[in-house]
Amino acid sequence: MLQQEFEERTGLKLPVDGYAEVEKCYMNTDLDKDVFCKLWIENPTALKEIERKTALVRELQEERKCLSNLLIDQAEKCSASDLREMAIAMIGEREYLSRKITKGYNLWEADKELLLDILKK
Repeated sequence: MLQQEFEERTGLKLPVDGYAEVEKCYMNTDLDKDVFCKLWIENPTALKEIERKTALVRELQEERKCLSNLLIDQAEKCSASDLREMAIAMIGEREYLSRKITKGYNLWEADKELLLDILKK
């Protein structure tokens, strides 16, 4: 969101350095511009809480991605079907297959069956 958009929506006039805080907060949320501006005026405490929780969710998503990649790698390395199942439970069948193919791993028979089931849908 541009400073001009923020000022039009809120009626506030901020110096450039003051707007930097607004922009940082806005970029740390997934809120619509209008909702963000309304909260900035009416409930900045709630907005800060949304910003904090959005950052936490993003961090957890990244950790989940790393963990699921580790599960896929270890399942491949050890031929461990239980780790394969954990990865599928975490990220879903399609994402599991996509990542495995992207990594250049050979598909197991169970993976081929899974792919055929997905293609039939």
